[in-house]
Amino acid sequence: MLGRVLRAAPAGLRAAHHAAPVRYLAMGPAVGGHVSDETLDKLGTLSTQALIDGLWVMGWPSSFIEGARPLAKGQKCVGRAVTLNFVPHRPDVQMDKPAGEASPEYEAFEKCGPREVLVMASVGPWESVGGDIKFLRLKQLKVGGLVTDGSVRDTDEILSYGFPVFSFSTTAKQGPAIMQPWECNGLIECGGVVVRPGDAIIGDQDGVVVVPAAVAEKVYELAHGREVVEKIIKAELVANPGPPGKYYPFKPPIKPESPLGQLLTRKGVKFSHSLAGPRRSFNASAGARRTFAAYPGLVDDKYLKTPESFQATIAFMAEHRATAVLRTPSKESAAKAMEAAINGGFKLCEFTLTTPGCLDVLADFRKMYDGKTMVGCGTVMTVDDAKRAMDAGAQFIIAPILVPEVVSWCRQRNIVICPGTQTPTEAYTAFQAGAPIQKIFPGVAAGHMWIKAVSAALPMLSLMPTSGVDLDNAGEYLKAGAFGVGLVAPLFPPDAVASGNWDAITANAVKVIGNVKAAGPMKK
Repeated sequence: MLGRVLRAAPAGLRAAHHAAPVRYLAMGPAVGGHVSDETLDKLGTLSTQALIDGLWVMGWPSSFIEGARPLAKGQKCVGRAVTLNFVPHRPDVQMDKPAGEASPEYEAFEKCGPREVLVMASVGPWESVGGDIKFLRLKQLKVGGLVTDGSVRDTDEILSYGFPVFSFSTTAKQGPAIMQPWECNGLIECGGVVVRPGDAIIGDQDGVVVVPAAVAEKVYELAHGREVVEKIIKAELVANPGPPGKYYPFKPPIKPESPLGQLLTRKGVKFSHSLAGPRRSFNASAGARRTFAAYPGLVDDKYLKTPESFQATIAFMAEHRATAVLRTPSKESAAKAMEAAINGGFKLCEFTLTTPGCLDVLADFRKMYDGKTMVGCGTVMTVDDAKRAMDAGAQFIIAPILVPEVVSWCRQRNIVICPGTQTPTEAYTAFQAGAPIQKIFPGVAAGHMWIKAVSAALPMLSLMPTSGVDLDNAGEYLKAGAFGVGLVAPLFPPDAVASGNWDAITANAVKVIGNVKAAGPMKK
């Protein structure tokens, strides 16, 4: 959008902009994680009240959008947030705003579908965010819902469109004279609540709740658990009338000897004895490499790493730069082939899940070489894959493609994740999602020159090509700006692995490590 605004700006303004110092991601990424369809469906089974309780237990601030009320009875919305921010009217803002189909509001509309909820931040509760003509497009797209802290026009017609609408009120006023749509899918404040693109938006007759994408699964677990407890309390009070205060309200820790604890024990229900954790805090770091002291609800997560561990892993990878990536048809050859690569100088080792016995071999190497090499797991496609890899001792995670929920899961736990991408857009998307390193896979045309061009244009990225990298050109990729390289078949020729020619693999390793060292350390 900034580019469109600058193209429409006077020449003097454009010149001043280009002369200014360039800063990258001074604001941080807008998106905070990814909510899977499965998690979205589970959240939709809960009441907004239960979700508020789940967030409260985790120590998060209020997530209830003040003033957003259902336009009709019985409305329910569940979806990922597409955000749109309005700003107060100003003549120059109106002139600079992209017009027609390029307007931010229509950009937002086109991102909507059955799994999305459009969240529109108004400048005032009585100001109109739109009416029947604009919102006809949302009907055509079968939008999952519309939420605003402003008002809507043409109420009867909008109700006939069939999608749920939550607004402060209705109005006959026009919006353009008061405010302008300015940004699509940025961070917004709606009804006193911060909303990030991709957050889960749940609306029912009580109102609308924002569930942060970063902790959506944990919120569901807590909210669902509390809802189970509340049903037991209500059933008990129906069966044995009495003051609710005996059991309700409740908050963790629930003491086993308390009336509620005894009731739950009689019903065979397990209950939490502790709060989920403190609020999130940040450890200063650049761009998507920021780390987290702990997301609320994750302090007791066995997979959670420290920010220091995250930074140490990145530093080790930046120092050694070349990763031995092993795919073999047998467990026995995997161990011997990787030993040969380590003997030739490799300090970064990746065992792929496509190799039989991968996790067993990975665990053995972690014990044998701990402190001397770093061991990672590749071909990780799901969160369950990532958990199994971490259980085996993996120190970093590699994926052949960008799977948002895997990146989000790793990012929340300070685990270094390197997803596969092939275009600059995919690499930048991975970076914004929280991946500190972006694998380039499969190989790209022009090889190291592609790396040089993309690294120059997007210096915040840390690119790591694999296929296309061989013993001779690995150094060229690094000199061109690659963060690191991965060596697969050129390091581990299938015939050498099949015949057990481990000396050949060691010789390959010596050669490529020599070229890597000649390229020098990472200067980014």
